[in-house]
Amino acid sequence: MKRDSARVEIVACHTCGGAAREPDGRTRGEHLIERLERERAARGDGGVDVASARCLWACKRSCAVLLRSTGRPGYVIVELEPNDSSARALFDYATLYLRAPDGAVPYKTWPDALKGHFLCRIPAQAPSLDAGPDTPPDPAP
Repeated sequence: MKRDSARVEIVACHTCGGAAREPDGRTRGEHLIERLERERAARGDGGVDVASARCLWACKRSCAVLLRSTGRPGYVIVELEPNDSSARALFDYATLYLRAPDGAVPYKTWPDALKGHFLCRIPAQAPSLDAGPDTPPDPAP
């Protein structure tokens, strides 16, 4: 799926919590995804998408999400509680991230619920050297 730079994707690990299931039999990650989906529905589109992944390899620091957008660095955010407060904070941050041309959100504007939860920054992917099938051929030398 090609991602649009005018959109942000919150990718949540649905296996977070692993064997330690919640009383209803679901993982902590499944609970966080449910809350993220509810938050998205309450806010409307707003340019933020919610997706899930089987594992983000942050098992000892669950719940984990990846926040990303084309042309911007991505962030892995960990040790989130699967609750409404975390979902709101993630959407608040995603909105700030979307508004920042380079994805750099000043620390002082981060939602308090996310401070101390950023594990790593993933540099933006460089533009492809192959612009695709619509690219005209190079002129002959």
